[in-house]
Amino acid sequence: MEPITALFGIACLGAGGGVGYWLKQNHEKMQKLNDFNIVLQESQSAHFVHLNNQVADTNARLVALNGMVDALRATNPELDGALKAYSTITQLEQVGQLDESIDNIELFGNALTALETLVSPISVESEVGATNLLTQTSSNMVMRLIEIFDLHQMDVKSLGLKPVSAHKLGHATMSLRRYDWAETSFGIAYASSPGNANVLEALEFIAIERGDEPLRRHWLEARMTVNPDNPELLRAHAHLLAKMGDMEAERDVLRLEALGLDTPADRSLLSGLRARAGSHSEALEAIEQALAEDPSQAKDWLSYATLLYQEGETSKALDAVDKCLELDRQSGDGWALCATILAPKQNRLKEALKAAIHAVALDAGGVELVLLKADLLLADGQATAAEESLTKALDKDMMNGELRAKIATRYLLDGRPDEAQNLLDKTPVGIDHALLHVVEGRLHLVNADKTRDGTGETDATLLSVAIAAFEGALKLNRELGVAWLGLARTQRLLRNLDAAEEALTRARRLLPEDDSSAAAEAALLALDQGDITAAASLIDVADIHGDSSVITYVRGNIEARSGHLERALEYYGKTLKSDNTHIRARLNRCSIYMAMDEGRKALDDAEILLDLAPNFTLARFRKAEAEMMLGEWAQARDDLDIVLEKAPHHHQALTQLAACFIALERPERAETPLNEALRIAPEYAPAWHQRGLLYLEWGRNDNAMSDFEAAVKADPQHLDSRLHIAAMYHEAEHFDAAESAWRAVLQLDPDHIVAKTRLDECEVKLMA
Repeated sequence: MEPITALFGIACLGAGGGVGYWLKQNHEKMQKLNDFNIVLQESQSAHFVHLNNQVADTNARLVALNGMVDALRATNPELDGALKAYSTITQLEQVGQLDESIDNIELFGNALTALETLVSPISVESEVGATNLLTQTSSNMVMRLIEIFDLHQMDVKSLGLKPVSAHKLGHATMSLRRYDWAETSFGIAYASSPGNANVLEALEFIAIERGDEPLRRHWLEARMTVNPDNPELLRAHAHLLAKMGDMEAERDVLRLEALGLDTPADRSLLSGLRARAGSHSEALEAIEQALAEDPSQAKDWLSYATLLYQEGETSKALDAVDKCLELDRQSGDGWALCATILAPKQNRLKEALKAAIHAVALDAGGVELVLLKADLLLADGQATAAEESLTKALDKDMMNGELRAKIATRYLLDGRPDEAQNLLDKTPVGIDHALLHVVEGRLHLVNADKTRDGTGETDATLLSVAIAAFEGALKLNRELGVAWLGLARTQRLLRNLDAAEEALTRARRLLPEDDSSAAAEAALLALDQGDITAAASLIDVADIHGDSSVITYVRGNIEARSGHLERALEYYGKTLKSDNTHIRARLNRCSIYMAMDEGRKALDDAEILLDLAPNFTLARFRKAEAEMMLGEWAQARDDLDIVLEKAPHHHQALTQLAACFIALERPERAETPLNEALRIAPEYAPAWHQRGLLYLEWGRNDNAMSDFEAAVKADPQHLDSRLHIAAMYHEAEHFDAAESAWRAVLQLDPDHIVAKTRLDECEVKLMA
């Protein structure tokens, strides 16, 4: 056998043996795997049996647990309501996201049920105003439900709650401070049971929280109908009526007294009520009785002191307020009354100042105490501190319109209008107080005094803004006397005397009797109406309440109108001595000096006026007239040019400018301003007279006579024009006309020597 064949056979035998061995090994593995599968099947079978047993146990436990939850929800409605509410809220919020309505879907009923369940633990006799009626969870759920109902424009009435549920919901929503829902809920309960004390108390509580006093009174009186002899209700009713200014409060206190349940505090209230009603003796008796029983009440001592002060018993009032302050050093009203009592006493200025400082520090006494403190500081020689106290008070209370207005008024009266205006300009946005409008109107009057030119046109423009300011004040407060007074003065300055009299009547009715300003204004109005006797009588009435610069100024006007120039100068001098910045008094004195041919003194006053008010056109005009009187024609012409630059319609200035041109030997320049003056004011007699003189200078006698006659027609009292007419007739030897003209002169001036002489000449000529 060949070797290759032998090797091949050996290889085949080896391969066959290997395959047989592999097959044997695989058979053994398959056998083991089969055995393992059998074991695994038996194990799984046992496991599934065990698992089935566990599932059965779990189901049994779940059934038991569900039973326990049902029992828990049944025995705990708050939890049941919270679960229902949570589920319902979730669904409602989903509806809300889809912008759907809940009016007609099943969720409405679920929400109502959830709400009723949540509030069901609350008792209908719960304490009114209690905040611990619901748990935090229930409170949150109720609030979320209410918010959802609000979102869908649903309220308590549309829910259809039963009265008991509404009563409970009222307590719940009241604890959540949803007073709109609470009031409606209790309203439903009230409609079902009007005599329920808990409901009535709850409704009163809501009125108190809202600050609605008339509504609180309604519900409080409803409670008193149910329980008329309850002392707490009677006491609360008395205090409420006293606060509202209803004198029926006294009946409640007397009922407490009849029941034998009144206290010193009740008698103190009764004293205050009687004092308010004007029965001071009865009020004093009641407060004295209260103090006799309980002298430890500081507020009673304060009431006693106030009553004594009103009765004029200042010494006893001071003792009583001292008792009040001994008991309560922090009684701001006590310190305020103490300062008010001590302020007039010159020898106790330091004590009054100390009391005022305490009162202001305790925010007592209001605006009047702030001003009193400043006055006392000023009286003590602390002018800077007084000014600072006002500034600090205003900085502390920036929104106090009354304080700002009264400080501005003080600046105005002190001759500091610019500071007053600055104070008004800095008024914060949102403040609208009637007194601020009054100050604004007064500032306009001051500005008008410093800028007017004496012509009606300019003055009307300046004063119209003052009228608007005073009318603005009256829109806010029709019973503000100072606003009516300001309106009366403005109307008088505009020569609307009937309107001024009507406004002044209102002012005098509203202002205190001791206010001299109204009587002074009435005197000025009477003077403008030509009734000097009434003016003198009215200023005498004003003088009773104390002398002032206003009173001496009015007296000066009365004397000037009566022709007593020396006495008028005396009164104007007194006015300017007490108030050097009094514009009208100085202007009037300037005019008096000119009437007395005191040109230099008139010029001095006019220059002082221009120093005080550089834009005062009327003062500039008076200065020019004084300069003309002194023969300073060129300077007068320059001043008149300034006047006409500001007021081209000033016919008086145009007339005087023409007189200056004539005096400066420039008559050709005089006719134009005279013609303009007569165009503006055809009834202005001095312009006709001045142009007549110009024509006379030019030899145009017929034109001159015509202008002199026009002057007399415009003003029958114009003496100079009548003199020129008579003289021209006399020189022309028209003695019959001259005689009538001279007689007309003597009717105006019976002692005129020239007229008498020439009249005699005319009579002689006519007889011849």
